[in-house]
Formats: sequence, C-alpha cells, structure tokens
Amino acid sequence: MPSKFPLTLSQAGSLSSSMSSSRKAKPEPRKVRATGSQSDARRARLTAIADATIQALESGSYTHNGATHTIEAAVRASRLGTQYYAPDSMLSAWNSDAAKARLVSAGSGTRIADISVLEISSLDGARLLWNDNNTGIGVGANIEEKKIGVLNFASATKPGGGFLTGAQAQEESLARASALYPTLTTRSAGQFYEIHKAKKGPKSGYYTHAMVYSPRVVVFRDDAGGWVEPYYVDMLTSPAVNAGDVRRKLPEDSDLDAEEERIVRVMRERMARILFLFEQRGARRLVLGSFGTGVFRNSVEAVARIWAELLCKDGARFAGSFERVVFAVLGRETYETFVQVLNE
Repeated sequence: MPSKFPLTLSQAGSLSSSMSSSRKAKPEPRKVRATGSQSDARRARLTAIADATIQALESGSYTHNGATHTIEAAVRASRLGTQYYAPDSMLSAWNSDAAKARLVSAGSGTRIADISVLEISSLDGARLLWNDNNTGIGVGANIEEKKIGVLNFASATKPGGGFLTGAQAQEESLARASALYPTLTTRSAGQFYEIHKAKKGPKSGYYTHAMVYSPRVVVFRDDAGGWVEPYYVDMLTSPAVNAGDVRRKLPEDSDLDAEEERIVRVMRERMARILFLFEQRGARRLVLGSFGTGVFRNSVEAVARIWAELLCKDGARFAGSFERVVFAVLGRETYETFVQVLNE
C-alpha cells in the first residue's frame, strides 16, 4: 500500500512504511502455537485485535454498526503534532515561580480538581470523561476547553510495548484501541526510544524524564476489542522507573534504603513533569493511574502518595491545574490503597 503521507512531511514520516516494517519484524501472529492453554488463546486473540487495528489505521477507516468512520485525517494530524520532550526540556521548570505565575494568569490555579478513584481501565476512564464532556454539548462547542489527557505507562524501548504480539498491559490496551501506535513510530517520537535503548549499566532501569506528547489521538475500540464511535484524547508517553530492574542490578554492598529513596525521588520528579506537560498543553481532564506498579515493581502506596502530594494535599503544586482527574486503577488491592492514600 502506498504511503498516505507526502514524503516531505519528514517529522511524521510514512504511516504505512513505519507500521509495515514493524509488522515484518514481529512474529507472524497467526502462527501462535495452539496449546490449549488460556495464556496462548488470550495472546492469539489480542494479536488478532492488534492486526485488525493496524488494518484500520492503514486503510484509514473502519465500520461500526453499519456506518463507515474515516480516521485518516485524524491519524495524520496526530502524527504531525506529536512532539518529543528531551530529559533536559523546559519541563524541569515545573515548580518555578514563572510556571506558577503563567497558571494564574491563564485563569487556572484557583479551582480544585474533582478527583475520582475508579476500578476501571484507562480506556474506560477516557470514554467516561469524553461522554461527560459531550453530554448536551452542541455543534460549535469549544472542545479545547474540554481536552482530555491520558497517561500511557510506556515501554521505554518499544513503541506500543508488546501490543503487536498479544502482550497485555496498559500501554498495549491503549495501542490496540487507538491511533497511539502510529504517533509513536514518527521520527519525532523515535528520539524517545533511541535515548533509552542507548542507556546501559546498573542504573539504566531509571530510564529518563524524556516524554512524547501525542495530540488528539482517535480512539475507536474498547478493551475487549469491540469497535466504538470515535472519540479523541491526548496521550502522554512516559516510562516509570523500572524499580525491579534497579533492585536486581544493585551491588551486594549497596545501601538499600538509600536506593529506595532515590527511586521515589526520581518517580516524583517524573510524575511532576507529566502533570506539568498536561498543564502546558491545556488538558484539563486527566486519566492517570497506578503508574509503574506492575512489572516495574514500584510501590503502589508510594505512587499513590506522590500523586496525592502533587495534586490534592495542602500546597500541592497542581491542585488548581485541572478540572477533573480520574485515577483508573485495576485490581481490588491496588484500588483500595489508592482510595486510602488519596483520602488521608
């Protein structure tokens, strides 16, 4: 299939070619060995969903309830607007007087966000906010004021994580359901993966504060792989500290308590930059969650406490930055920890 994007759009690159190369590099999805196990069956099903998503992205349309939805222009716009933020970007100034002053002058900074902890997926959280945004809103409404931001708990080295091969985690769910993946295969986003692939050594699990911002990503599927009416969210791609990797690589004579403190300190800085980027980009309704507490093994309580310190405790830097924040948290124990910490 020829590229739908002019070669002169160097920042975006070619959607078809970038996705085709990734598809060639992955194992053939339909050769998943049928062992009868639930794990293999689930992986095969998720791989098939990913294949169908890629096909819709490459064709530029999909059909739902008898109606054809064209998404080609939306995907192109998201790719062109995707922006890379280096580890030493302006996001390091999140706590500066100048940043706070701009917030006040923009008319924010005094409202207190409506914060919810819900035992739902990030996709369900995004759709909830979208439906809430658009209930009773007519043609011509100012959608910029209702911009939704979703945090992608990202792989630091692989666009979309393992979604092409049936992996199951938060990033993979977002990638299977939306146009996130083509934004992460742009030349701009490529810098994010290059910098992390180059990191070696015992501290590589900290990754960096580099981020990718993908604007107005079209979402057109649900968690189960069903097709839905298209809706749009901004997605921010950032890796949590891989605390498990950091701990595994520690020398035997290391100060374990000091390293744990460093993990929390780095996570706090990264999470503050995430909120600052959403603030800078005008996303006033957010879907956050238990960032990096799965395979990356960060403490659920520590992550919940950092979010609370940044968003809702006395003197919190971002207490007035957002209109509504949904913590989409799966797993009863994790959910209960978030509820407890955020209500302290």
